[in-house]
Amino acid sequence: MENEVVAPDTVETPAPETPAVEAPQAPAEPQSRADTIREALTKTPTNRGKHAATQPREGGKFAPKFPTAETQAPQMADKPRAEMPKSLRLELKDHWEKAPPELQQAFAQRDADYEKGINQYKQRDAEARAITELFQPYEWMLRNENATPATAIGPLLQTAALLRTGTPQQKSQAVAQMIQQFQIPLDQVAAYFGGEAAPQQDSHYNQLAQQVQQLTQHITQSQYEAQKQNENRALSVIQQFASDPANAHFEAVQDRMLSLLQAPQVLGDISHMSEREKLQVAYDTAVRLDPQLAQSLYAQQQQNYAAQNQVQKAKQAAVQVRGAPGAAISGAVNQMDRRAVIANALRQVN
Repeated sequence: MENEVVAPDTVETPAPETPAVEAPQAPAEPQSRADTIREALTKTPTNRGKHAATQPREGGKFAPKFPTAETQAPQMADKPRAEMPKSLRLELKDHWEKAPPELQQAFAQRDADYEKGINQYKQRDAEARAITELFQPYEWMLRNENATPATAIGPLLQTAALLRTGTPQQKSQAVAQMIQQFQIPLDQVAAYFGGEAAPQQDSHYNQLAQQVQQLTQHITQSQYEAQKQNENRALSVIQQFASDPANAHFEAVQDRMLSLLQAPQVLGDISHMSEREKLQVAYDTAVRLDPQLAQSLYAQQQQNYAAQNQVQKAKQAAVQVRGAPGAAISGAVNQMDRRAVIANALRQVN
């Protein structure tokens, strides 16, 4: 081929490169506004500045990320304040307003719990009172048998349960015990079971028996009321005796006083004394039997005696000082005039 180029047999070695000298560049032209907008649109979006859209602002500034003392103050003021409980006195209202809300809430909750508990106790008390009122007409009977409503209601319920759920043998035994205990005439019971009319008793006898029963109840009730009055009077005397400042050790020796009053051989014959005199004898004896109280009482008596002696000496000294000039006056008094002598003596005493 004519146009074929044949490579030469020898290889030319390349010449070493020399650093190119950069030509001075011309100053860059300012970027136009359109180019700036186009460049901003083509950039990859980042997370920078995104929080600013959702971050709260205060007064045109971003709010701090964590709460500070300034930001917490309004929140503290917004907490609801509990009303002062009715159990507190009105004088404490100023202190209640100054108390922290947390303390107010805790106190109000405690007061509400206490009121709830009191209401439960009131309900139980009302239920118990309704039961005890049923026993009130029969207090004389309970008194005679030395029983209380609590001890009487148990056997009654046991008997009722036995008559309802017991075996025939248990029921028969319980009925026999009641017939024997309450002296129920068997002939009248047999007459009722046999369909025969019960033998009629004398109307005069029935009327007399009813009167005797009423009289017995009246006497028993009168005795109970009299005993109740004596107990109330004795309790009033004890309260007055205990509140007397002269009996300051009553609380400490009241148990020993009770033991002494229950052992008359120790106090002797005090049956002729009044209630207060009996208490005074028991109190003085109980104090003397207590070593510490006896020593304290003896020291106090010694102080009282010393004070009385000082007062007596001061009075005697004052009488001597005032009596000295009076001697001249008494010398001028006519000794034959008894009224004048008495008047002079009164002046010296005063």
